[in-house]
Amino acid sequence: MKQLLVLSTALLVSFGSFSQKLVKDIDKKVQLSEIKSHLYFLASDELRGRNTGTLENEIAARYIAERFRSYGVKMAPGMDSYFQPVSLIKEVSPQKATLSVGEKTFNLGDDMVFYSSTNGTFSGEVIYVGFGLEDDLEGKDLKGKIVVAKAGNGNPDERLTPYTIQKQEMVEAAGGLGLVELYKPGRYPWKLIQYYFSGEKYRLDKGEVGGKSTFPSAWLYDSGDVLAYFEESDGALATITIEGKNNLSISVPNVVGYIEGTDPTMKSEYVMISAHLDHVGVSKADGDSIWNGARDNGIGIANMLTAAEYLSKNPPKRSVAFLACNAEEKGLLGSRWYADHPVFPLEKTVFDLNTDTGGYNDVTKVTVVGFNRTSVTPLFVKSAQAFGLTAIDDPLPEENYYDRSDNVSFAAKGVPSVSYDPGYTEMNEEITKYYHQPTDEPNTLDYEYLTKYSKSFIYAVWLIGNRTEEIFWEAGDKYEEAGKALYGVE
Repeated sequence: MKQLLVLSTALLVSFGSFSQKLVKDIDKKVQLSEIKSHLYFLASDELRGRNTGTLENEIAARYIAERFRSYGVKMAPGMDSYFQPVSLIKEVSPQKATLSVGEKTFNLGDDMVFYSSTNGTFSGEVIYVGFGLEDDLEGKDLKGKIVVAKAGNGNPDERLTPYTIQKQEMVEAAGGLGLVELYKPGRYPWKLIQYYFSGEKYRLDKGEVGGKSTFPSAWLYDSGDVLAYFEESDGALATITIEGKNNLSISVPNVVGYIEGTDPTMKSEYVMISAHLDHVGVSKADGDSIWNGARDNGIGIANMLTAAEYLSKNPPKRSVAFLACNAEEKGLLGSRWYADHPVFPLEKTVFDLNTDTGGYNDVTKVTVVGFNRTSVTPLFVKSAQAFGLTAIDDPLPEENYYDRSDNVSFAAKGVPSVSYDPGYTEMNEEITKYYHQPTDEPNTLDYEYLTKYSKSFIYAVWLIGNRTEEIFWEAGDKYEEAGKALYGVE
């Protein structure tokens, strides 16, 4: 027994001594100049905001791939390049559309926007269904009718679009011709809704040859009397006309690679590092119209490349995989595609460490979105402390950032995931003046802080890559059951 205790103590001392040496090595070798160089390229005006589907977006992907090549990051097994093609449908919004009911006509833009649509004329009786939820639709004959519902579910704090998707699916399955939701401005003004729904939208291409005709689903501006009008118009004839809608099939690149682990057994498992490479491109504003995306998500990609450079020379026991995913700003599409078409088996992916940030306002902190949701929380505390930082949980849980970034694509499949981000403690002007703004340029960043942050990130990856204790969700987490199914846990 004494010998066992002595051996255990010796191993702990040895591991602690090695960890201290590693921290010193990371501190010495991770250079501010490299991080700065990555960001000044990725967030340059020449890359014009790296919008999905543009040449500049492809140049950013090529830059990442060539950095991987220079660091010795390997191509994934079975792949002959670093690029994973992501198949998308690019939807060009209708150029003209009207909704006519009785004596009233509603016009595209002024009164109406489309969540989904296809060209054509659709005529049928109006049926008003309250909020259009499952209970509201029970027992109603929707076949051949234009279904009118109030947007959302009545809770002003919940997002509206998930309910639009649910209603659309139920109405289409019941034989309805179209869905019209009445939107009364509250949290989001109508102008913002118009901006969000106009122009180009993207979705995953699930084998829709030439672009599938999409069920007409519109939001109608309720200025105050529209709801009453439709309540009175139940049974009246309505006609929706849509022109100029176009769907195109396109392919955009995810960038994928890996570093092989050092342990003969553990190297078959992967710690995933993810970050999105795209941003929102160029606006139509006068003056500076390029949304450079230094923070969102230039920091994430620079962090990934810095980790790749260091870990390629100092790998942990587990292998480290990299996913620079595309089309995050279009709905997490690149990471969703990867999760459905994994290059590395998901059941062998023990953790996803994502980075996605709109900015930071506390340079003494690291904000871990999902901090207490997995068994590796102490490692985040340790990795931050090693470089003079404090790891904290998401201070704005009501915003549901966890389910709004690429980590959720892994979580939904059961892979324990967090987003390890630069520090923020509130949503204030220091965030909003840069978030999705032309002001988000590389010369506005604090590189001393970002270097410390990146060092702590690398140490976190290394600690997870060497952990021998269980890596899993905390009991009761909403993704725990998916994790049990993925890993075969009882």
